[in-house]
Amino acid sequence: MNFTRRDTLKTLGLISAAYGLTLPGQSRRAAAAGQPVLTVSTWGGVTEEGIRKFVQPEFEKLTGATLAFDIGGQGARYNKLLAQRANPPADVFFSTDEAVVSGLKAGILTPATRQNLGNLVDIEDWALTVKSGVGEGQVAGAPFTLISYVLGYNPSAVDPTPTSWANMWDPAYAGKLAFVAPTHSQMPAFVILAAELAGGSVDNVEPGFAKLAELRPAKLSVFWTDWAPLAKTNDVTLAAEFDYYLDAMKDQKYEIDYVLPKEGGIGVPEYVSIVEGTDNRELAEAFLNLMMDPRVQGAFAAATYQGPTNRKTEIPPELAARCACGPRIENLRFFDPEIFAANRPLWTERMNLEVVPQWGTR
Repeated sequence: MNFTRRDTLKTLGLISAAYGLTLPGQSRRAAAAGQPVLTVSTWGGVTEEGIRKFVQPEFEKLTGATLAFDIGGQGARYNKLLAQRANPPADVFFSTDEAVVSGLKAGILTPATRQNLGNLVDIEDWALTVKSGVGEGQVAGAPFTLISYVLGYNPSAVDPTPTSWANMWDPAYAGKLAFVAPTHSQMPAFVILAAELAGGSVDNVEPGFAKLAELRPAKLSVFWTDWAPLAKTNDVTLAAEFDYYLDAMKDQKYEIDYVLPKEGGIGVPEYVSIVEGTDNRELAEAFLNLMMDPRVQGAFAAATYQGPTNRKTEIPPELAARCACGPRIENLRFFDPEIFAANRPLWTERMNLEVVPQWGTR
């Protein structure tokens, strides 16, 4: 059954009505000057839109405070926290789990108090990937959605359907592959995956760099719009990409489908954490708790195809088939973010010095 954007919006309306969430046009006016403000550091696009539509109205109603936004890519926002640690530019920070690990170690993020996050008891164990840097009665942050990295392909131009990450090395895709840039959040995962395909392991990644150097990508990307124009002209027919971006492309009538490789898709929990030095810790914890509310997560799933982490979230079967949730989770692989954080600087340097130049000369 095809699940169209009209179906998505209809589902979104039903979920919002059922749970009392506020839709666009129903948000109330900002309070008078002097109202407490919580500054949210997050990505633009669907995440910012989802926060404004499904979280901000409820947050304002619960706390009497309002939200401000610091929008940008994860790396740029993380570096801003580092540079302005004496006077933090935000109160809460949205990121992948690796950045939570790095932020706790760098002292720019701080754990939340478990007893203040009532929804935490319903969060799936697989979502709580950040284990270190927290003490008794603490949690690193709130894992609010799950997305996965998969193989996207053009069903009219690709035969047979890809089934493995190893298909990226098939000569049929030489010069027609969209692949992660060295700065991409999932670059460390592909170093490990390539090593395993070449007979190495997470403890022996040398074969991974050699194997990655054999690829011939048509485009390096950090966001799906980097390679989307090439998909329309069939200059890209295979792409490593996040599932929810590919589903958004389907809604925009791209000729695209995707598979979870037999080795497993890459499961990526997205977190919101508290910034060290915030003067709004109580508001920050209220915000984190709201991001784990099943009502909010159901609305996010309907609008953005990001999978819920709260086991009590109810979404219709048609939607569940288009997000990282339900049975699909059994086919996802969750990498240890500690490994990513510890090795990213060196692995990024090696990608830039040893691998990318090989791509340019093939």
